[in-house]
Order: sequence, then structure tokens, then C-alpha cells
Amino acid sequence: MKLFVALLIAFGVSGSVIAKTQDSDESTKATVSLRKVDANKVQLLYGSVPDGTVMVKIFDETKTLVQKDRILNKVAFSKYYDFSNIKPGKYLVAVYDNSGEVDHLDLDLTKEANAPVVYSKIEKMEGNKYKVLVNALLASNISLFIYEGDQLIHEEKLENSTGFQKLYAFKNTKVGSKLEFFVKTDNGFSEMIAVR
Repeated sequence: MKLFVALLIAFGVSGSVIAKTQDSDESTKATVSLRKVDANKVQLLYGSVPDGTVMVKIFDETKTLVQKDRILNKVAFSKYYDFSNIKPGKYLVAVYDNSGEVDHLDLDLTKEANAPVVYSKIEKMEGNKYKVLVNALLASNISLFIYEGDQLIHEEKLENSTGFQKLYAFKNTKVGSKLEFFVKTDNGFSEMIAVR
């Protein structure tokens, strides 16, 4: 019976030591965090007293180490990382201490292409006349293609333009044929406006 009690106490002590170690790891992870605070800034919050050196490593999308920061603090701290001068791409920021990785953050710093906002409108006038209005928010090379059915009947290009307004008159179009006006910019915008 004494042996059973001694084993029970031994297991209880070792269980509490394991629990305290796990609680310690959990509390360290809970007090350390990485968060994006701006489009190009990340904040590291280390809310507990570091047990040795804290290492911050930044990897690119090919898992190549692009920056390493060694921090020797004896108190809790906060630190900012500015990514405004780094080339666009996907990055991983990871924080390590003596126990291994404590936290990490995936960053997507790919720049989104700003597609120009283009407004286009077509209005059928008397006879075979069409008024076309194209306005672009950003100056761009604009192309206008006019098709009758599947045949190109007119093509026009404007360089570095923010738009135009024109009246088009067609004399030789077939009765009942469908006209399609197609607007395209070098920046990737395209729109088709169909007229019957």
C-alpha cells in the first residue's frame, strides 16, 4: 500500500511538472504575437521577459532567409518591422526563442495592379449614326474596334488619352446586322458594347 501511495505521489509530481512546462509554453505563446498594423508594417509584441535571445527571421516565398533580427532584451518589448522598401511578394515572419518557434505571420505584399476605371457609353442616333463616349480615370492607350457581325469594319487608336466622344456614321452596313463596339486599353481593361 505504501508503494502504491509513493507511486501515486511520484506520478502526481511528474504530472504537475509536465503541466507547468506546458502551461509555461502556452503562456509564452499567448504573450508573443505578430500582427500587421499597416499596409507595410508588422508589430512584434513580446509581453513576457525573454529567456535568452529572441530571433526574428523573415523568409520570402521560396523559403529563402531575407532578414534576421537578433534581440537581447531583459524586459518585455515591442518592435516594428517596415516592409515598404522590400520587393513585392509573399513573406513569412517567424519569432523564435530558446523553446523554438513561438509565433509566425504570413504576409502578402504583392502589389495589386490598378486597373483603370473606364466608363463607356454608346447612343444610337438618327439613321446609322452612333455617339460613343469613353472616359478613363487614368491616361492610357485606348483602342476602339467596331465589328459588323464578325467582321472588323473600323479600328481606331488613341495614345495616352483619358477618353473621347465621337459620332460615327455608317452608310454601307447590312440591314438587320449587329454592330459591336469594343473598347480596350493597354492596362488590361476591355469592354464590349453591342448595338442592334
